[in-house]
Amino acid sequence: MPSGSLAPRQGGFVYIALLIGLAILGIGLGATSEVWTLTRQREKEQELLFVGNQFRQAITRFYLQSPPAARRFPLSLQELLEDVRTPDKPLRHLRQLYADPITNSTQWGEVRLPSGQLVGVYSPSTDKPLKVFGFSLRDKDMVDKEQYAEWVFRSALPAANPVLAAGQGYTTPGTAGPVVPLPPQARPNTPTPPGYIQPVPRTR
Repeated sequence: MPSGSLAPRQGGFVYIALLIGLAILGIGLGATSEVWTLTRQREKEQELLFVGNQFRQAITRFYLQSPPAARRFPLSLQELLEDVRTPDKPLRHLRQLYADPITNSTQWGEVRLPSGQLVGVYSPSTDKPLKVFGFSLRDKDMVDKEQYAEWVFRSALPAANPVLAAGQGYTTPGTAGPVVPLPPQARPNTPTPPGYIQPVPRTR
């Protein structure tokens, strides 16, 4: 067979091999991208746990360092940055107003008592977390949650978790937020679960 007749056939084989190679490369890049995306999401979750607990600790410190006769929680996140209740020596309970690692925004969902005092924060993101178990003891309430908005970083102090009367609830977000009703099992004749909070994601 003339050697010239082999050229088209060899070219066809090369073309097919090239297509197969590109397909394999595409699959590999897709898998790599998925792994990177999952890895980045897990990193953001760890950042959220760290940052959220910074807020939790700052809120607790604000209360504990209040004047004994007028103990209260902060009325805003800004008070954690500059507590001027003692004008001669302002206190700083939080290093900075951290951004939410999930939304990349400094707009946090806020958990408040009916009195308006701020007792916790949460990410307003409704995305589903990858992490559903293996939390530390302080974050045990985050097990099996369906969205990041259910990861509530609330002070563990008893004053931040009062037993509310039937029909009352925590306001969130902000002092003008809606009243979140207690669940049916927490209504009259049934003890209220300590520190029950049902966060409501912030509407954009």
